Amino acid sequence: MIQRIQTIYLSLAIIALGILFFFPLASFLSDLSYLKFYITGVKNMAPGGDVPLSMMYVLPLVLLVIAVLFISVMSLLQYKNRPRQIKFTSIAVMLNILAILAILFVYVPIIERKTGVKPDYGYLGIYLPVISLLFLVLANMAIKRDEKLVRSSDRLR
Repeated sequence: MIQRIQTIYLSLAIIALGILFFFPLASFLSDLSYLKFYITGVKNMAPGGDVPLSMMYVLPLVLLVIAVLFISVMSLLQYKNRPRQIKFTSIAVMLNILAILAILFVYVPIIERKTGVKPDYGYLGIYLPVISLLFLVLANMAIKRDEKLVRSSDRLR
């Protein structure tokens, strides 16, 4: 299992998704508040400031990222069944793309509208979903390559 490159790619994707919960995706700095947008919610770093969005607002995004994380782990554990591993990884890729689109085109613009401040994307968190997407695509390509190799060797027997 560990000797296959797709295991390393899937592990790196899982690590990137796990780290995503600890780094902010964007910040919104104004005269009245300093907001940081995490995958788990919006936190106001200014003392005594209120938060424009509740945890319930970002719950679909949290569930989506957890689903990608869970499916990636399931794909990692399906190393003996490559066709199923390809399906799981493909689903994880699609959900990861959906999460990236939701972050960039749903959540950040709504926070921007509520605060009236442009986002600052100078944080590691905004790049982690893209990094995990890259590793998931690389894992999917490696799994397909393995499956093709196994099928060609079966044909020779």
